[in-house]
Amino acid sequence: MPGGLAIDSNDPLTRRDEGLEFLDVTPQVAISSGDHGDGDRLSLTNSGSSVIDTHLIVVVEGLPRGVRLLNASGTTKAGAPYLRLFLHDGVLNPGESVPVTLRFGGDGERHSEYSLRLLSGQGNP
Repeated sequence: MPGGLAIDSNDPLTRRDEGLEFLDVTPQVAISSGDHGDGDRLSLTNSGSSVIDTHLIVVVEGLPRGVRLLNASGTTKAGAPYLRLFLHDGVLNPGESVPVTLRFGGDGERHSEYSLRLLSGQGNP
């Protein structure tokens, strides 16, 4: 919304559902890495006690100069690339995992120097 407020209700859940706000679920997700053949293959596991719902947005921060995320869904307002994961049945229950592959390209030789921020919500972060 132009004013930044939800139309029907301005509570946090409505703001997240309407793509106006995102929930940072990074502390609730365990990240394990696997094969690095055609990209960084990761497994994201909900290690918390509550459900992660809507979309899971994987924000890649701190990429070295000249390196880009080839399979990005878009970029954040701050310019970081992100990958949007559509969760099965719209949720990632405690103990469940979802695979993700990050494909990098560009001038930089090293792409392992990055961090991930994981958001739950809709819209563009």
